[in-house]
Amino acid sequence: MNPKVITFDVYSALTDLKGSVVQELQNVLQDENIHYPTMFQMWRDRQWNYLLITNSLQKGYVSYHTLTTRALEYTLNQYKIDLTEQEKEQLVAGWSRLKLWPEAEQILMRLREKGYKLGMLSNGDEYMLRTLDQTFNFSFDYIFSSDQAGVYKPSAEIYQLPLNLLEISPEEVLHVAGSYIDVMGTKSAGLPCVWTNRLNDTIFDPAYAPDYELKNLEGLLQFL
Repeated sequence: MNPKVITFDVYSALTDLKGSVVQELQNVLQDENIHYPTMFQMWRDRQWNYLLITNSLQKGYVSYHTLTTRALEYTLNQYKIDLTEQEKEQLVAGWSRLKLWPEAEQILMRLREKGYKLGMLSNGDEYMLRTLDQTFNFSFDYIFSSDQAGVYKPSAEIYQLPLNLLEISPEEVLHVAGSYIDVMGTKSAGLPCVWTNRLNDTIFDPAYAPDYELKNLEGLLQFL
């Protein structure tokens, strides 16, 4: 494995999405009776439901900002919580303030020192990812987003963005996935894949197994 470009799933492999968004919910709602991890999971599940339905309906691309907002509104309705439009926007904007996993910055710096180009490859809108990129102590070389492809993971088109935009072959890209869905999408698109399996999860189909499976990003330095 000798990639020119290493791409990272943003909302699982690169950042602590749950921890970051739970903190955002606590800051806005300030209700000690709410179990925020459970609330976050409902929001995240409905967001995933919506984007997968959007892919299947093929009635046109719905922005990640829009479906994230609608999933939030569904969740707030289930909890019988009324927020202002400004408060809802503050919560959605939190997806552009996510915290990196503790080891991420050091590992990314080491990979860059080794000469690899680094990219985000995410379901997020490009402007959301660029805003997030500005919160880090470094900048990614490339940002590949769902609105560039017009579809969401696990559709092959989003994984082909680096190939099309950089005019490189699948063997020259290594994608670091953070979920079994991301792994299956990557492998079905014909790209090499590393899975940072922090939750000790399993895949559905052995035909779409990752090339490497790691506990966290530190394992990347074992073979790169």
